[in-house]
Parts: sequence; C-alpha cells; structure tokens
Amino acid sequence: MAEGPLGEDAPRRRGVIGGLVGRVAPTVMRQIDMDALVEMLDVNAIAAQLDLDALLTRLDMDALVDQLDVNAIAEKLDLDALMTRLDMAQLTAGATQDVANSGLDLIRRQLLRVDATIESTADRLVRRSDAARPVAPRQLAPTTDQVVAAGSVDDQLRRRDVSGHYAGPATRLLALTGDTFGALTTYGFFGSLTLYFLTLLSGADLTIGSGGWLSRILVVVWMLVWFWVPVGLFSRTPAMALAGLAVVRRDGSLIDGRRALVRAVVLPFSLVFFGLGFIGGVIGRERRTLHDVAAGTVVVYDWGTRQAEQPVSIREQLSARVSRRREQAQTEVGMPAPGDR
Repeated sequence: MAEGPLGEDAPRRRGVIGGLVGRVAPTVMRQIDMDALVEMLDVNAIAAQLDLDALLTRLDMDALVDQLDVNAIAEKLDLDALMTRLDMAQLTAGATQDVANSGLDLIRRQLLRVDATIESTADRLVRRSDAARPVAPRQLAPTTDQVVAAGSVDDQLRRRDVSGHYAGPATRLLALTGDTFGALTTYGFFGSLTLYFLTLLSGADLTIGSGGWLSRILVVVWMLVWFWVPVGLFSRTPAMALAGLAVVRRDGSLIDGRRALVRAVVLPFSLVFFGLGFIGGVIGRERRTLHDVAAGTVVVYDWGTRQAEQPVSIREQLSARVSRRREQAQTEVGMPAPGDR
C-alpha cells in the first residue's frame, strides 16, 4: 500500500495535534469574553444581509415533509397520558363558572344603577347634596375620592368602584325577598325532618300539615336561623351573597354572632306598619334600617375578589357626549376649551 503524502507516521501526528488542540481549546475559550463578543456583533446588519426569499426558495418543502415520519411521531406521543393531564371536567367547570359570574355581575350592575337613581331622588327630596352623605364606613372608605366630580369627558365616563360602599335599597330589597323565598322553600325539608324525629321520640303522628302550633314555632325558628347563622359566620345570607352584599359593623369591621342575632330578631319588626323600618335604608345617610340600628350594623356592597363597578348611567353618557361636542366646536372656531382656561 502506497504511503500518503505525510508518510506512515501521519495518523500518529494527527493524534498528537488533536490532543494538543483538545488541551489548549478550553483554556482559550475561557479567555473569550462572550458578552463583549455579542456586543460587537451587529445583529441588524447580519439580518439585513440575509435574503429570506432566496432561503425559502432553496428549501424544498415537499422533501422536508417526506422526511417527517408521522407514524413514528404519533407513537412517541402518549395520548392517554396527555388526556389524563387535561382535566376536561375542570376546564368545563371553569368556563361555566366564568359565564355564570359574568351574567351575575351584569345583573348586579343593573341593580347598582337602580340604587343610584333611588338614592339621587331621595337626596333631592330631603334636599341633601351628595357631598353631605358618606359613601362607606370608616374602615372601608376609599383612600381616594372615587366619586367623580364634574371634570373632563374621560372622568365623566369613568366607572366607579363601589366595593365597600353603603348598599342601596333596590339590591337590599331583592336580597331580602330572595332570602324569604329561600327560607320558606327549604323549611319543608327542615320542618319535616324535625317533626319526624319528634314523632319517633313522642310516638305522636306529627306532620307539617297537622303540627299546628308546633309547625308555626318551627317556621319562626327556621327563619331566625336563616337570617342569623349565615350572617354571624359569613357576614351575609345566601341571597345577599348572590346580590353582592355583606353585613358589617358601623365602622366597617366584621360582625359578631351577638349582633347578627339581634339583627335577625329585630328584622320582622322592620316589616310591620307597612315597612316603616326600611325608610332609613332609603333616606338615611348610612342607609341603615331599623334592624341595622338595633344591631349597630350597616350593609355594604361586596363582590368578593371581583371588582364591584357601577356602570355609567345613560344621563352621564349623554352629558359627556354634549360636553365633547361643545369642546370640539370651540376648538374648531379657535376658542379655548373650558378645561384650558
């Protein structure tokens, strides 16, 4: 066999050179400042030199697709494990909850608009300005005045955050109606279960229809429990939770069980004499009803983790539109806008 250009020692010499390079290369690479090297590279100039059209023309997409083995890729993918990781029930439940919350928030905002209309009318009847009426308890009062005064058009169209503010009469009335309906509806189960156990203990045939005075006592007890226990534990009844309301002490702190009990006991007296006990919830400065005064509590808006926003009324939208057109007309004729004076 003929010798190569470097003779028979060529393989040994290449091994020596390779070993030398292998020892020197790491030391050289450690001496290179990669950050400085990257800063010296002009990425924009490099990108400008690249002809992407020519590069795409050179790519044979058909040949590239032919190289892909779809079956091998499918075998690599463990579809069963992938579907196990995707909890479809949880995803569906989350989407359903978002839709329900959106619909609930829409109803709450419409109730807020009705509350604002009633409160504005009541303030006019008693000749009281908005500034004379507090918006929230001391501990829940906003750090900045979020009741937008007359100003720019953008300020007039800004939504107001009402979380922690005194609740209006329309929302409270709807919540009270819902709680009354819920308590009477669920009483059937509570009363039947209680009378069943009393029948076992006494031997008498007691049912809701034949219980007489005992059934009426059970109704009163169940109504008391409905309006007392949830408020004492969670600061709200079930219907109040749906309406976005909460019961707190007058200063905004959490309510205790004793105050919740007093509030539940006095609540029926607010309904007597044609609901005179609820007048304070309409014209009062803090929207306190008779049972709120007795328990030292107030009712505020509380939407949990979501922001409670009062929608801009139609009158405010029209007023802002008129102001915008007036400012535009004054700008066109060269007159300064009211905000620029």
